[in-house]
Amino acid sequence: MTADPSSTGRPATTARPAADVVVQRIGRLAAVARGLEREGAYNGAKLVRAALARELIRHAQAATLSGGAAVAASLEDLLAADADALPAVLLPALRRVPDLVRSGSTIGLDAAPRVHVCRGCGEVMAGEAVPVACPACEAPAFSFHEELPVWYLEPAEPGPIMAALAAGPLHVDEALGGRDDATLALPPAAGEWSARQTLEHLLFAEDLFAERVGRLLAEDGPDLAARAVWSETSSSDEGSTETGELASILAARHHDLRRATVRRLSGIPDAAWARAGQHPEWGRVTVLSQAAYFARHESSHLAQLATAAAGRVPGQGPRPRSPDPSG
Repeated sequence: MTADPSSTGRPATTARPAADVVVQRIGRLAAVARGLEREGAYNGAKLVRAALARELIRHAQAATLSGGAAVAASLEDLLAADADALPAVLLPALRRVPDLVRSGSTIGLDAAPRVHVCRGCGEVMAGEAVPVACPACEAPAFSFHEELPVWYLEPAEPGPIMAALAAGPLHVDEALGGRDDATLALPPAAGEWSARQTLEHLLFAEDLFAERVGRLLAEDGPDLAARAVWSETSSSDEGSTETGELASILAARHHDLRRATVRRLSGIPDAAWARAGQHPEWGRVTVLSQAAYFARHESSHLAQLATAAAGRVPGQGPRPRSPDPSG
């Protein structure tokens, strides 16, 4: 989404030795954390897992590929090299993913079923029918971890989510930094979204959020894919519509929609947060899970918005200055 689509996405071979060192460190951290857990040193394990999470995120970010073709090819390479080491129950679904990614199709639950991982031994189980015990180590189902499609869908409470939603427009304005429309239309680098384009994406999501809230509150068990709201894109929540509008107009529309949604949610009874519908990618969703999804989605784009507005991408320097035509 944010990199040069012409890139091959293949990591440079010169970075390989450093990457090997990082991978070894990741393995050591995981082993030490597991050992601390087995000894009941849970807070010690917590500290090591935090270091492990940092290493995993930074290593993945450094090696991340961009563009549908490159990402699809990377998964095909992985399957060709390591299929025997991957959970056999996942292979049929994994083999369908590259073509879906290349075509820009939504990967729904029909193509990628729910998956649970045994916390005891790491066994992976796929499908709606969760066994009462792990088939490998006999740990009870209560100890399984469901791997969610994205962290936006993690459990949430209404209070913190409402606070995040209410603060959203303020964070967006802070990220834009009072810059003019011309500046906000400049991409920070080739293939990167400008601040204006990032706002288009946030407005797309905000429109979708408002429509979902309305349907979940007004209808009983709505099918959230039943209405083709966004004909310009696939049915995925991750989309955008090229409007050509100025950044200032996009920001104003985003703010108006968000404030209206916050007002609507502020007046609902506690039971209404659990009103549910069906989603083609996420399965059963509720008013609360959708509010959490879109609040967290916005937060994940704020750094991108702020750095694009400042003429750079996260972790990189400023946009090169254009030559002065006057000499």
